Amino acid sequence: MTMTTAREIIEYMESLQDEKQRQNLIRFFKTAPGEYGFGDEFLGIKVPQTRDVVKAVKDTPLSEIPELLMSCWHEVRLCGLLILVNGFERLSTKRLTNDLEAIRKRDEIVTLYLEYAERANNWDLVDLSVHKIIGHWLLLPTNLGGERLGQNRDYKLQVLDSLAHSPCLWKQRMSIVCSWKTSQQGDPSWCLRYAEVHLHHPHDLMHKAVGWMLREMGSRVSIDLLRDFLRQHAHEMPRTMLRYAIEKMSNEERQMWMSYRGNTNPYAAIPIPDFVDIILHDSKQCDEAAYYLLHHRIDKQLREVFNVYSNQLLDDYGDIVEDFYLYLREGKEGKNSMPFQSFRNIRNKESFEGWTIKTFRNYLSNRAKEERRISLASVPVGDLPPDQLPPSLITDERKLYVASELIAYALQVFYPRGRFIFLRSILTMLNKQRALPNEEIAEALGMSYLSYRVIVHRLKCNLTIFRIRLLNGEKLRLDSEHQQMANRIYEDFTNLYPQLITYYSQCIESLKCRDAIKALRQQYYEATGNMLHEPSPTDTPVCITVTAFWNKLNRLLLI
Repeated sequence: MTMTTAREIIEYMESLQDEKQRQNLIRFFKTAPGEYGFGDEFLGIKVPQTRDVVKAVKDTPLSEIPELLMSCWHEVRLCGLLILVNGFERLSTKRLTNDLEAIRKRDEIVTLYLEYAERANNWDLVDLSVHKIIGHWLLLPTNLGGERLGQNRDYKLQVLDSLAHSPCLWKQRMSIVCSWKTSQQGDPSWCLRYAEVHLHHPHDLMHKAVGWMLREMGSRVSIDLLRDFLRQHAHEMPRTMLRYAIEKMSNEERQMWMSYRGNTNPYAAIPIPDFVDIILHDSKQCDEAAYYLLHHRIDKQLREVFNVYSNQLLDDYGDIVEDFYLYLREGKEGKNSMPFQSFRNIRNKESFEGWTIKTFRNYLSNRAKEERRISLASVPVGDLPPDQLPPSLITDERKLYVASELIAYALQVFYPRGRFIFLRSILTMLNKQRALPNEEIAEALGMSYLSYRVIVHRLKCNLTIFRIRLLNGEKLRLDSEHQQMANRIYEDFTNLYPQLITYYSQCIESLKCRDAIKALRQQYYEATGNMLHEPSPTDTPVCITVTAFWNKLNRLLLI
């Protein structure tokens, strides 16, 4: 069987028509008026038969594929897509990853796939192709989006954003299903980003796709990341999406998550003893979930207590209540070695809420007394004594390796706003400029100050976990772009500051609120004569020893 042109392939596939199978496919793919597959036409060919055709025509020129993709027959379009998949996979072997000719040909396949993306107009056409082409492309070097060869992550984000926000259902499905491949390779950032984008999508097919990808991310990367996502969104997720996401969990945990769905206060219905057990269990994982549990459960009662002391306190409710949660978690000045150690001493779990409110009242009373004794003048953070770290035998070489891998991994897995906050924190820590107030940064990022503080707390928790994993000898899974970043930091640590400035500038450009951030930096420049974080040519270059940077980094992480 020799076929090289689209016409020959189509004629051969038309000869394989099966009327009985065609009727089954018409019903299965919902082609009735008003259904998602309305208008699709079938030959009645099974997928294994189509794959046999693909194997026989693997050398079909790329120029013939558009005719296949424009066919009215569902199976012919699938054949064209699978030919592209096979071609892309042959060009993506480890040996050809950085081969210039292979990169050029892969980019041609991606460009063609995106150009005809609307022709993958049913869920099976999307699911059998997008993760093996677009999903794999996200992990590989490309020339698209710029002249310089590299990962070009910002351009890839633009491509997926255009798919996600397209009015076409099948393009929207592509933007989330492509993360199947990235999750398989240990990168959860694509799945988490587009799961949030499609969280409130009205179509059942998207609910299934998002839940499926979240489940795969939890299975392939980290079940804790999945739980973290569910803590924030389970109460608002469509039932089908949530059910798919938790499918591989235990029956008890599935029931717990399903009980959250649809509640504006997702923790209100949990019995007190179960609620305490959840907090104690999560605290063992060094998880920030307790903040959300406490905040949602007893926020009204805590506000009433705060109002009694509000005229004696310098901070507003949002700041104080989060400080209180951290106090419960870590103990005063870090003296409590185990998170929630006080909770473990509660004998009667039914008294949990009353105990927490009473503790909050005592906390406010003590805080009010302390604030009356101190000057209202703020103490610059730079003048505070550094945290005393426990003795360690870690060599400078090991510290440098952990720091470089940690920075690169954080920039790989954090959302754009998280990357910006992380880089801003490091740059502020390294230079002598006075940082912009967090309130102004929060406003520029389009969030409340309390939300900003919560994000910072979560980032610190995750960074601390990453550092512990690295110190324990675990190898974090970096894609090639971020592995190169880690290598650059490790090999040229004396130029750390200029490198971070470059990443910082790129990060700002990736933000949707970049204009607001740039406006803030311009205001700082007009007020001080220096661009924020960027030293003037007359300044001494920012240099730091490995040990000094390690101590500063620990101070940033240990909370």
